Amino acid sequence: MTEPPREYTGRVRVTNPLTSAPSRVRRSVGQEIDESTGIGEVYMRSLIRSQLRAALTVASTLVLSIGALPLVFWAFDSVTEATLFGIPLPWLVLGVFVYPCLFALGWLYLRQVERAERDFTELVEPERPDEQ
Repeated sequence: MTEPPREYTGRVRVTNPLTSAPSRVRRSVGQEIDESTGIGEVYMRSLIRSQLRAALTVASTLVLSIGALPLVFWAFDSVTEATLFGIPLPWLVLGVFVYPCLFALGWLYLRQVERAERDFTELVEPERPDEQ
C-alpha cells in the first residue's frame, strides 16, 4: 500500500527561507503619506480630525457663550436695564467684554491646532540622534 518511489528529473536546491526571503523595507510615515498608501491616509485623516475637533470646540463655545447673549438680553429685562458707570450693561458686554473672550478663544484654538501639527510633524519627521 505504499506509493512507488518518484523519479526526480532535476536537482533540487534547498535554501534557508529566512535568508532567501526578500528583505522588507520599512517606509517612513512621510513616504506613506507621499505615496498615498492606506497608512498615509490614516495619518492624514487623524490630523484633519484633530483640527476639526478643535474648530468645533471653539465654534460651540462661541455659540453657547456669546451667541446666547441676545437670548439673555431678551429674556431678562433687569439685565437690559442695568447700568455700570452710567453705561447700559448690554453695551458694555457687547462693546467691551466680548473682544477679550474672542481673543482668548482664538488663542486657545491656535494652541490646539499648533500642538496637533507639531505632534504630526514629529511623527512624520522623527528627530534623528545624529542631528541633535
